Amino acid sequence: MIEKDLEHLWQIEVHCQMCIEAIAYFFASSGKDSNNLWAFTHNCYAETAIIHWCKIFGSHNSEPTHFKFFFENRCFHLDNEKVITIESVRERLRNSCNLNDNQYNVFWKKVKGVRDTFFVHNEFSKQHQPSLPDLNILKKTCLEMREIIYSVLSVEDCPEAPDFFKDFWDLVQWNKNPKYLKDLKFDCKTLEQAITSSKKTEQINKL
Repeated sequence: MIEKDLEHLWQIEVHCQMCIEAIAYFFASSGKDSNNLWAFTHNCYAETAIIHWCKIFGSHNSEPTHFKFFFENRCFHLDNEKVITIESVRERLRNSCNLNDNQYNVFWKKVKGVRDTFFVHNEFSKQHQPSLPDLNILKKTCLEMREIIYSVLSVEDCPEAPDFFKDFWDLVQWNKNPKYLKDLKFDCKTLEQAITSSKKTEQINKL
């Protein structure tokens, strides 16, 4: 693997994490408070998740970090005699959220439509409020992509950038999905406590 490819894979990992974390914070802040600050923050988490998801899974015509550009025309042979190809990646992504090819395409169009119409561009002829896609599906596909990245790094190296590769590999080994989600759950509790504390302070100030 050359350094440019490693950098591409790293960007996919980063966008996956940003999407997953934004979704976790979205649900952690959902319905907790109605003041303008937390309502605005809550909505921003959903917007952030969708934008980062589209950087990996959106349109390959406009997203240089799209996963297609890394996996296309490649075949990674794993130790268990399985292989990772662009076709197997797409299949794993669909299976991770229990969608067939047609269902996934419909879902993809909805996510990209919300992103294009409300979060990146502004089409005045459209309804004022976006209808959010199922954020859990975004989360599942990103978690699956993290598993795929781990598998690729386990059988690859990068002579051009050995230090970068080692740091990346050490990170994904240390921060696998079970630990990653456990740590994220703790962060969500911290966010919930901050919202509760803010609400109590607001109530006291009104006395």
